[in-house]
Amino acid sequence: MIDSSKTFLKNGDDEYSYGCLCDFLSAADKYFPQIKTASLQDYLFNFILALARGRDVVLLDSDLSESEIAALGIGEAGKPEPLDSNAEFARAEDIVSAVRESPSKITVFTSGTTGIPKKVSHTVGTLSRAVRESPEYANHIWGFAYNPTHMAGLQVLFQALFNGNKIVNLFGLKKEDILSEIGGNNVSHISATPTFYRLLLPIQTPLASVRRITCGGEKSDDKLYAKLLEAFPNAKINNIYASTEFGTLLASSGEFFRIRESDSDKIKIENGELVVHKSMLGFSDSLKLDGDWYHTGDIVVFQNPEKTLFKFLARDINILNVGGYKVNIEEVEDTLREMPQISDVVVYGRKNSVLGNILCADIKLLPDAELSVVETKSFLEKKLQYFKIPRKINFVDSIEFTKSGKIKR
Repeated sequence: MIDSSKTFLKNGDDEYSYGCLCDFLSAADKYFPQIKTASLQDYLFNFILALARGRDVVLLDSDLSESEIAALGIGEAGKPEPLDSNAEFARAEDIVSAVRESPSKITVFTSGTTGIPKKVSHTVGTLSRAVRESPEYANHIWGFAYNPTHMAGLQVLFQALFNGNKIVNLFGLKKEDILSEIGGNNVSHISATPTFYRLLLPIQTPLASVRRITCGGEKSDDKLYAKLLEAFPNAKINNIYASTEFGTLLASSGEFFRIRESDSDKIKIENGELVVHKSMLGFSDSLKLDGDWYHTGDIVVFQNPEKTLFKFLARDINILNVGGYKVNIEEVEDTLREMPQISDVVVYGRKNSVLGNILCADIKLLPDAELSVVETKSFLEKKLQYFKIPRKINFVDSIEFTKSGKIKR
């Protein structure tokens, strides 16, 4: 049983208990079908209200402009709708049960890194496919590090809510504040992008409370895992593969995945690309199918002769033609991250009439680190073929990220 005095959400100096959530849902006579707010508390309370009352809901990033909302074709945001009658939620378990069985349609949007965001509609069932429930999870404390309106943030919410856990907001905070919140609240579980973790590293004082680290949203690797284990010495690491289109599909304890036998008729690898059956997808008019299958655009390579174990190499949009050669820009980024002076990097192509693309790299250095273009290229020449070495290298103060916390290319 979930204690009503237990904290549901810790957001900066503000805390909200499960009892507070029960009171809000029981007294509510209206809800917002299109949620757009910078207040995490308002967002989560209204989202849970919509699901518990079986109403459809559209999730919008808080910084969307009116013109951007109009372009999405979803109508007016921020206008409440009445609820037909009050409902009694005496216990947190009543909320969990109502949300778990909710018929609501939940509409989310892709991060839009390659064009106009795609609208995808899900149910609680498709969004919570990977949620695990057990009494032994009751004392987990989750660091909330994802954009709350995006797929990964919703999955963390459901995992925490269904187990009566405390959520500590980390999203959008500065490094020192994130570390303070993790340590001060004894956060035990964190799910975030590899970019989020790279921005946290290095950590001078290891954080012993964290028992589980989950990476998702981008390709990660064993080098990052090794650094994370130094920063979080008591943690186990999970790597998940998920997307807005289908939620969480795969999980592993490292960079190598395998398809479970129970999913072998729904997930397959075709010509080196992961392909997913339409039954695993949310609903969207913008999803293009090849018969009954959806091509993810994620390129993989097998790691054993039996072709059961594989790792992700890149997205097909991140493989560029450079002078007739195919270059995986994520491979170049991974190589640059081996340099101890580098905090993070983004590699991208610029169109060129002769070569197709010219490789460029924006590099952010660690504080007080020094590095020259000559030194950088000399390092790469020992690691990569010449056509994979960026022609143009820029040292920058910051690297831009998408609304879902990934590197923006």
